[in-house]
Amino acid sequence: MNKAIPLEYAADVLADHDSYVKHSGVPDPTDSERWIWAAEDLADWENTVVRMDWPGDDAFDAERWDQDAYWQLREQVLHDFGLAESPETTGELLRRYCQDRIDQCRRLADHNPAISEERN
Repeated sequence: MNKAIPLEYAADVLADHDSYVKHSGVPDPTDSERWIWAAEDLADWENTVVRMDWPGDDAFDAERWDQDAYWQLREQVLHDFGLAESPETTGELLRRYCQDRIDQCRRLADHNPAISEERN
């Protein structure tokens, strides 16, 4: 048999918890203020947990949850190639980008006598 804990009792316990007092966000809240917040947080605990764990809009946007971990690098490579998108995987795109850079460096070295002498 599962009995619910009365809200008044739960709010009393939560309002006096060291962690709740420390992380209330308000310096020196009164006991009454903490109890009211605790009761509100308990009534809406799912949203409270999400708010506590939310990294912030900027952090969320930076993660781009719908894309792989290398999305920023991929966007930079696409930009450098002058593309908006590519059907290549990120790995394929990066390999092509690296090979293009290597080829570019070789061409520059071939046209620079000081570098060409060092290579020989």
